[in-house]
Amino acid sequence: MSLPLKTILYSLSGTPRTLDELARELASSPQALEGMLQTLYAGGYVQQAEQGQGACACNGCSLKSMCRNFGEETPPFHLLRLTTKGERYLSAR
Repeated sequence: MSLPLKTILYSLSGTPRTLDELARELASSPQALEGMLQTLYAGGYVQQAEQGQGACACNGCSLKSMCRNFGEETPPFHLLRLTTKGERYLSAR
């Protein structure tokens, strides 16, 4: 994994962050981070942080009509957190 992607993972470890918070912390712009976050999301390293939910992987449950993640390949990055895979990756380093 490239250094910029690792840096993003380290920034998200412990505390979920919004895209704007992450951009400020890394002295970058949200637009510059968005492509890297899409790569991490597609690889299963980060996910949208939902209040009261663990790793929501929408499989079309009965609430899919209300779920903002259903039907979108990459959700808007409002509040991000590491997935279990992302946490394992960092703990192995």
